[in-house]
Amino acid sequence: MSTRVLPEFDLIVPSTVDEAITILSERQDRVRILAGGTDILVEMKCADRGIKTLIKINRLSELNFITHNCETGLAIGALTTIRTVANSPDIKHSYQLMTDATRDFANIQIMNMGTIGGNVCNASPAGDFLPCLLAMNADVVLRSSAEQRVVKLSEFFTGPRKSQIRAGEIVVAITSPTLSTLHSSAFVRFTRTAEDLAKVSAAVVLSVEDGKFSDIRIALGSVAPTPIRVYEAEHFLMGQEITDAVFSKAAKIVQAGIKPISDFRSTADYRTDIIGVAFKQAMAIALARRNIQ
Repeated sequence: MSTRVLPEFDLIVPSTVDEAITILSERQDRVRILAGGTDILVEMKCADRGIKTLIKINRLSELNFITHNCETGLAIGALTTIRTVANSPDIKHSYQLMTDATRDFANIQIMNMGTIGGNVCNASPAGDFLPCLLAMNADVVLRSSAEQRVVKLSEFFTGPRKSQIRAGEIVVAITSPTLSTLHSSAFVRFTRTAEDLAKVSAAVVLSVEDGKFSDIRIALGSVAPTPIRVYEAEHFLMGQEITDAVFSKAAKIVQAGIKPISDFRSTADYRTDIIGVAFKQAMAIALARRNIQ
């Protein structure tokens, strides 16, 4: 049995972000950014994508950072690895759903190579961090030779593996508003094996005052062409008391808001059934973290 090898391509290693952007502009099409390489190299080996140039940016230390404070919120550089996110004290303390996602993330090798920017740019409906970032009201910071712009993550994805990244642009950071001490969060995914992509996933961010939901955000993965927020369920839960009946009705709204497909990992019917369970589990974990049963 023959083994497919990577097609020939030019490999360029810039020393600055500006240099990488210049190369992107000059090469125009058939050029891709290479960070950790956990997706693009596998993709190129499985099928000829017509890529003629890879720009390897993993040495650009200016894109490898995590900053957090109460006023400006959270900022994660595009080259920050999953392992770095997992070990960040700020994220462990204030963004528990992100830490949840790192616990379920493939294996140590992928965690050491894969990056937050790559997870976002790949735009997979099954990307583990994407529901988390959606529930955090995150933004994507993009830079080109002409400008730096910010796109809401909720508007960033346009289809399976498609996004609003323009030719000549590079993602430099992901930012998110601060979550208050009243907020709690959780991420749950169901999959065949620990190293497989999610069959379904659910992320929630919530706060409770006087026994009622004062803030609630729900985001899902692997149940639509892109990761999605379920605004209908959020609107329903706002101001509601925490009861089993409320949870059950919210789960039905969640199920009604998805558009799953059948593929080799799961069926659409199974995804529809199990997403309600994932949502309820994420809610229960987040509430338990606030000592609310």
